[in-house]
Amino acid sequence: MLLSASHYRELAREADRFVQSLRVDTPSGIRWQRTDSPKARADLSLYHGSAGVLLQQLEWFAATGDEGYLELASRAGDDLVASVRDATPSVGLFDATPGQAFALIELWRAGGKVEYRDAAGRLLQALREAALPLGAGIGWVEPDPFKDITGAEGEREIFDQSVGACGAAMVFLHAHRLGVHPDALQWAIDAADRLIEVAEREPYGWRWQLMADMPYVFRAPNFAHGSAGVAYLLADLYRTTNDPRHLIAAQAGARFVQHAAVTVGDGCLVRHTEDDEPAIFYLGVCHGPAGTGRLFHLLHDITDDASYLATADALLRGVMATGVPEVRIDGFWNNHGQCCGDAGLGDYLLFLYQRSGDAAALELAGRMATVIEERSEVRLVTVDGRQVQGRCWAQAEHRNRPDFLQTATGLFQGAAGIGSFLLHLATTLEGRPVKIALPDQPFTDGPFARGGGA
Repeated sequence: MLLSASHYRELAREADRFVQSLRVDTPSGIRWQRTDSPKARADLSLYHGSAGVLLQQLEWFAATGDEGYLELASRAGDDLVASVRDATPSVGLFDATPGQAFALIELWRAGGKVEYRDAAGRLLQALREAALPLGAGIGWVEPDPFKDITGAEGEREIFDQSVGACGAAMVFLHAHRLGVHPDALQWAIDAADRLIEVAEREPYGWRWQLMADMPYVFRAPNFAHGSAGVAYLLADLYRTTNDPRHLIAAQAGARFVQHAAVTVGDGCLVRHTEDDEPAIFYLGVCHGPAGTGRLFHLLHDITDDASYLATADALLRGVMATGVPEVRIDGFWNNHGQCCGDAGLGDYLLFLYQRSGDAAALELAGRMATVIEERSEVRLVTVDGRQVQGRCWAQAEHRNRPDFLQTATGLFQGAAGIGSFLLHLATTLEGRPVKIALPDQPFTDGPFARGGGA
């Protein structure tokens, strides 16, 4: 059941207090500890660290007009600029250079300070210079981004949205649309040319692997490591280039995802990987409908083909058929964050409600918030020398490690991201939705609207 906007706003404020209690001063500004562990390090990434928390401070600024939030975001931006100025660029959107550049672009847009725009442009220039000419375009060869989990040795070309060329191209395209760098569109096209070249052509559509010469079996059809993410980039790029090659490739990727769908209730879901037996269905953004559904909404926007909207609607019905959030299936475990859990799915439902007025989507988002509140921990925390009530979540980042719990601060796996959803819900109920959407989302409106065309 839906509660008042003020209730959700206060929950979000308590989540932010927990985040601020783990703020760390640096010679250049501020950053945030990754978790509440005394041994936790500070992090600069979009996924776990300052680049992501910075974005949530900008959301608070947009929702309240309180310049204090912009000041915190700016201090984090100053630290980010100083910390990555001479760092070796890396291709990961979620954990490295593209995500950091995106955060600085949004900070420039919110506060108007061109030094953040210029710093983002320099980061993207360095990232482009780190690329290699590969086949028909460009790409990045780096160590396996999941080496700590897989043990895989050696360097490989990385393709995917979260840690590879696809995500970098998304930020290049975003930078082009906002005039951050004059060459950004060409860089996005060059990366896309290589992605089109490496697609695995199947009779039922095109597949993209996580990286070249995969050292282990991991054929993922969804966001963020699979075909849906790459197809989204190519569809979005088509909106600017009008190059039919980009739309043809995006539609081929969409056909592959549709082929991988499995009937669930009166809808469908797309399994975590093609090789899962029995099938495992994730429901969040990464590997789930909250990510993959975006591809079909974007293709419907571009083509007006009703079959794409039908697929997106079927994915939503598949989610509802599982009984979430009260029922926790294998692919929707003890995680409430933006990447894998309730917050990411909740934000997607709010976008759908804003787009279509679907009351069932809003009602389900409210149920997500109820579960999030029920599974939270309230604790006294110290912020700026005062003891205040904070709210946090101990959760498992990885499905196959359900007992490894961390209480994190970040955007994708912590209180900042959960608070972002709660603030999005509050402002939606108030009639003025506030949410920074990443470059892989077609739903942006309100104070963070951005153009989709040339």
